[in-house]
Amino acid sequence: MSTSTFPNVPNTVMPRPQGAGNQPGAGHPTEAAPLAPVRLAHGLFAIRHDDGSVTLKPTQPLTLRAEELEELVTDLAGLRASMDPPYPLDCPPLSALEPCYSPRHWVACDPLTGKILLFLRHHLFGWLGIVQTPEAALEMLKSVAVEMKNLEWSEDDPKRELH
Repeated sequence: MSTSTFPNVPNTVMPRPQGAGNQPGAGHPTEAAPLAPVRLAHGLFAIRHDDGSVTLKPTQPLTLRAEELEELVTDLAGLRASMDPPYPLDCPPLSALEPCYSPRHWVACDPLTGKILLFLRHHLFGWLGIVQTPEAALEMLKSVAVEMKNLEWSEDDPKRELH
């Protein structure tokens, strides 16, 4: 498995800016100098630009097996997590999401931290882990219970729509 270079991914090392894009006497002041290239899984390089964009450059054609593609997806997810704009705090419209119906899940309590561990298996992204305080887990459970009650009411009353 490769070593990732982005936050929220194990073994992260953030790149340091390289080049003289904003230093005095270093070319035209409006030109955005790219930051140092960062190596992702399987020889793919990510070059960040001051405008927030990223250029991906393979060093060679990529032929990947499922496990190798998963490593690259993990690195790309770490890259996205470190970009601006950040992920929105509010959930996007449901029509914009790729829902996962009846995912496999695993829940446990971590006795060392007192946190609740929730893992969901998404059909596109694999296992996604969430760590919550018991209070936050209880709040999630209450939200699910409210939606279940709404669903129950809507099935009983044909005038109500599903939530």
